[in-house]
Amino acid sequence: MNFILTTNRLRNRNLIKLTFSIPPTIPPHSKTSSLTNYALVWPQSVGVCITSFRISKLYPPHAQAFDVVVVGSGPGGLVAAEYLSRDPNVSVLILEANPKSMAATGGTDAPKYAKDSGLTKFDIPAEYDLIMYNPENEDYRVDWITDACMWLGKTVGDSHWPFSASQMNAKMDENEEMHGHTDVPSPNGKWYSQEGYSIVSKGLLSLGYTENTLNTPATRNNRQQTFGHTPFTIKDGKRDSPAAAFWGPMSTRNNVQLLTEAKVDYLVRNTDGKATGVVYNGGSQVFVSDRGAVLMAAGALGTPKVLIQSGVGSNTQLDLLERIGGYVGVAQNAGRISNANVGRNLFDANLMYVTFSHPDMKSFVFDNRPSEAISQYMNESHTGAWAGAGPTLVSFESYEVQVQPMYVINPESRAHPGFDTNGNWRAYNEGDAYFGTPRDLAAMQSYVQKMVRMMKDNGATFISETGSDPAAVADFVASTGSYISYFFGGISYASHDASDMERCADEKLRVIGLDNVFVADASAMKESTVNPYGFVMYIGREAADQVKAYIFSTADKDSDTCSALEDNVDFEGDDIGSSSSSSAAGCCSICSNLNGCVAFTWTEHSGGTCWLKSGKGTIKTTSGAVSGVLKSATSCAALEDNVVEPHGVTLSAQTSDKCCSVCKATGGCKAFTWKDEDGGTCWLKGDKESTT
Repeated sequence: MNFILTTNRLRNRNLIKLTFSIPPTIPPHSKTSSLTNYALVWPQSVGVCITSFRISKLYPPHAQAFDVVVVGSGPGGLVAAEYLSRDPNVSVLILEANPKSMAATGGTDAPKYAKDSGLTKFDIPAEYDLIMYNPENEDYRVDWITDACMWLGKTVGDSHWPFSASQMNAKMDENEEMHGHTDVPSPNGKWYSQEGYSIVSKGLLSLGYTENTLNTPATRNNRQQTFGHTPFTIKDGKRDSPAAAFWGPMSTRNNVQLLTEAKVDYLVRNTDGKATGVVYNGGSQVFVSDRGAVLMAAGALGTPKVLIQSGVGSNTQLDLLERIGGYVGVAQNAGRISNANVGRNLFDANLMYVTFSHPDMKSFVFDNRPSEAISQYMNESHTGAWAGAGPTLVSFESYEVQVQPMYVINPESRAHPGFDTNGNWRAYNEGDAYFGTPRDLAAMQSYVQKMVRMMKDNGATFISETGSDPAAVADFVASTGSYISYFFGGISYASHDASDMERCADEKLRVIGLDNVFVADASAMKESTVNPYGFVMYIGREAADQVKAYIFSTADKDSDTCSALEDNVDFEGDDIGSSSSSSAAGCCSICSNLNGCVAFTWTEHSGGTCWLKSGKGTIKTTSGAVSGVLKSATSCAALEDNVVEPHGVTLSAQTSDKCCSVCKATGGCKAFTWKDEDGGTCWLKGDKESTT
């Protein structure tokens, strides 16, 4: 269990607000399996939300193929994209549903005092407390979830876990080399607004807690009854989220693109369970290369929605969408893939706010935008209280409730998102993620009672109409209920255990039933930390490794479709179209998906272009050009002279050898006849007829 301490939004300067929360699981480095308490102290009341981050770069042209299509630019998606795009021969496209936010992404949405400063409201740590629950930020809210208000979900950032702790630690450490992290957010090395920290730390020390610097190697697995200053991904007084830390290295790479305002509708699949394309914004489409993969990073509530709309989910949900009609991805020719666990087992941290008053408390009221703090931040190298976000203290404790171990660190409560009978996507279509079992409620009641006693013993007054005795506190918890903490996960969780009947993804983070679709967000977690932000970034890095292995394990499959690429060879003429591709390897898939294309030449024109052709044309030597031919274009039987079958579908062709490639590229064609008529004509046929 955890609690968060904040000051109240009210203007009374001696109020403290405690936020209590049941976290979904043990911290990732912890080995304990008993109830863990986690505390954050904030100098003002705020909400918590896991956000993704938005970037805008290029609009991919029609029919372009990519080795990796990343659905969603959250922390998992951006980390994965950055790692994969380090290889210049791997083309990556990131599709994000919404507009730009941070300055690194091209965002310009700044508070008045920061206009023309190169900062947006998303770059300034203290502005976070003013972004949540603010109607002015409606553009960044997830609007396709009808039963819960998901603020900022549209901005651009033994659990049977399949990978070892040492592997996880190594990849998390690798990620931390990319982004800033500190528990002293102000660049001058000073802490600000520490009244709440001082009051609560005295109480925790009286209970036997130890003050530590958190998240060091020494404290990761020794968190029992410890507390310390909250660590942040802040660098030089600015947020250093994946949008800033991971997009920077990517932004100049020619093999990666990011398209904003591209809401994904569904994945196009073949009958072998392989995703071959991604449809977005009601009909626009990009292709996945023959060796390529799709990385689902749309978040715990977005990823299952896209999968179900792609015909991958429970039969109940797929039957419902078929009855409603209009879901093209469900009705696609590849048929449905029954995976009953898509959209199941949603968890979230159970969260409560509790308010105290204390004579020594002096609130730092973010809502007031204190001019002194802003002036220091803008004029003194981003230092001061405005360089920090809300939380100032975090604490942990493992204990037992009613003499029985309460494993509510992974709450028993689970909900199941899905479509309702009206076709609306609901976060809680079934079940209850908050105090949904008596044990979850009892755990919260027990811990709130303990903290109320601690605060009272240290001079604080519990602000409640029900009173502060244990029975009254228990009633207060039961009657108030839990808030949404936005620490979602579990929807498409991965497991190495093939006998786990509830897993949605396998030991490679690959969605069961699909060949090349991987999960790179909180959906993959069966359980979670209090704030899974860092773990989601790790999932992105892990998923990237799995996708890279898939790409190169299937690289030879391109040779089944196309001949070996020929360097410095140019097929001049016979052009039937063109498409952008950062590498020549992408042309094979593009050509094979275009009717009539049997060959191609790739050049560096406009960052990389496939020139698609109905034949080889005139073969020339051109430095930098790369050419290839579909194998199907070279597999016709020997031509038979003087055989007359002058009927069927006709196409112009100057020579008879062109008919073979055209026939191979035309569905249903099994034979052809060519005559020197009207400059050369092919008659395409469904079968070979008797000869004349």
